[in-house]
Amino acid sequence: MRAVVQKGYGGAESLEIREVARPAVGPEQVGVRVHATGVNDSDWSLLSGKPYFVRLFSKPRGRILGHDVAGEVVEVGADVTEFRVGDRVFGDISEAGYGGFAEYVSVAHAALTSIPDSVSYVDAAALPHAGNLAMQALVTVAAIEPGQSLLVNGAGGGVGPLIAQLAAHYGVHDAVGVDDATKQSFMREVGFARTLDYRQVDFTRTGEQFDVIVDTRLTRSPFRLPRSLRPGGTYVTVGATTARLLGLALWGRLISRATGKRIRMLWLKPNESTEAVAALAGSSVLKPRIDQVFPLAETGAALARFGAATHRGKIVVAVVDSA
Repeated sequence: MRAVVQKGYGGAESLEIREVARPAVGPEQVGVRVHATGVNDSDWSLLSGKPYFVRLFSKPRGRILGHDVAGEVVEVGADVTEFRVGDRVFGDISEAGYGGFAEYVSVAHAALTSIPDSVSYVDAAALPHAGNLAMQALVTVAAIEPGQSLLVNGAGGGVGPLIAQLAAHYGVHDAVGVDDATKQSFMREVGFARTLDYRQVDFTRTGEQFDVIVDTRLTRSPFRLPRSLRPGGTYVTVGATTARLLGLALWGRLISRATGKRIRMLWLKPNESTEAVAALAGSSVLKPRIDQVFPLAETGAALARFGAATHRGKIVVAVVDSA
């Protein structure tokens, strides 16, 4: 099969298309012909080797990246009863060692969920990671309620549009999106009632307070975050640099106790919310915004665009042309 193989750390030049052996399917696994694969932060981090601590735990040479896959079941392990050949499935396969930027993957059946008939392979590939982040941050951790106010920092990427859609579904009408100047109209298009340019406005200094803040970047000091929360409010970060996360881990609980406002990090549980995401996507509540679709041969360009952080919505690699 064809696969995009990593040669070392770097950018697009560190990837190449190769013919490699098709992975065998174990008793509890499902063989999937991949139609589309979503690009995520972890793919870029493992390719670039940044932050540098990832180099302590990974070996880049010969690795196939890609963990959000959508495709068709072509083989079923002897102990698998949930799926049949021909089923359309999707899921986050990061715990199975990645491998999505390839024509076939073999993955534990528990990592896969059926794709609703109304959802395309491209849209399905954009949902597992971002959809689980949105669901677990907004619903599981923050327990969003109708009528509450919401601010999303870093709202112009792949997760922000899903959070805006989920918020509207749960009765939130005052949702504010924060990102750079080039993404202001995009954020309004995906459902944010108001938008802020983070280069012009520091949301922790405006004096406005919110019931819930979801942060994809953690660009502000944890000591300033409570200023932007109403009494009893919740802040949850779903992504940040290592240094920022360490700072929040060190001080978050103490700040919460001192202020009575919840400061939390999301410890994502891959695929825990995928069935709920699938149901919402099938009923048109959730529809990912797709920034660009690249063919498998241009996976390096897809990752480079992600690394430049100029994308609006999700970047997807179409392994099959009809994805």
